Amino acid sequence: MKMQLLLNDSIFVYSMIRDEIKKVLDQEGAYDEGYRNFALGQLHYYSERCQSVNVLLQEWKLWDSDIVMRAALECATRFIFVSSARADERSNLIHEYSVALNEIDDIQRSEKAKQFVAVNKNEDSLMLIGGVILPAEREEELRSRWPKSKRNPIKQKWSFTEIVRTLTDFSEVGLDLRGYKSLLHSYGLSSHLIHADQTAIDVVLDRTSRESSVRIAQERAHYARLATTQTSILFLCWRALVYATGIDSRNQYVVDAMMEVDKRASVFHEEFARTQDAFYSKDSD
Repeated sequence: MKMQLLLNDSIFVYSMIRDEIKKVLDQEGAYDEGYRNFALGQLHYYSERCQSVNVLLQEWKLWDSDIVMRAALECATRFIFVSSARADERSNLIHEYSVALNEIDDIQRSEKAKQFVAVNKNEDSLMLIGGVILPAEREEELRSRWPKSKRNPIKQKWSFTEIVRTLTDFSEVGLDLRGYKSLLHSYGLSSHLIHADQTAIDVVLDRTSRESSVRIAQERAHYARLATTQTSILFLCWRALVYATGIDSRNQYVVDAMMEVDKRASVFHEEFARTQDAFYSKDSD
């Protein structure tokens, strides 16, 4: 019941932030249409992934929630990255994301499809996969525009870890992103879960092997992180949107509500931390 109440409160604050974002986006004449379209797409995708996270949380599917939350986190991080850029750089970043990276992916998808077609004889599969292969003229055009020497730097620039490194150096009035690096841990964990590598298997098995009281505290802390991080990130998206557009959007009630939800979540993190002190003290004995 406690966890459901925390989730309900977090969703309520999320809805308040969403309403503030909508008010800013509705003032479409106040800023660049290209940025507005980018914001609408990114925030819509983020919101839908968070809805899926909440469905999974109510079924206590914590690991699966982490996997979906990674997609939401990547989306929000790109949005904040673009929004926190200087105004004269923003349109170029949007072009890189929506056009350049897509063209680079087209080259790579086409190459993989060719390899598949070369060894596959199933006609239905060939018909589906074959459609991904670029026409020779288009492929030549894209390869000319994006040789490997240009592809790799732009992909590196847009990698999650590189964007986070950039964001953690950002601190201006109304938007302080210096704490963004704290999200790398959950991102790294979700990467293991997605790939189902040995680390993922070990982490899942480790939890099941803990004594009941420790496992319950750990699961509650895990749940609290997932329930509230999505709202905290949307809060940063709101402030990044305000920073990018220059539109005045302040609501102290929302700020106070966000702080209260974080405070309530911290109780579960502290509870788990106390079990770890006892756990490692027992190991040292």
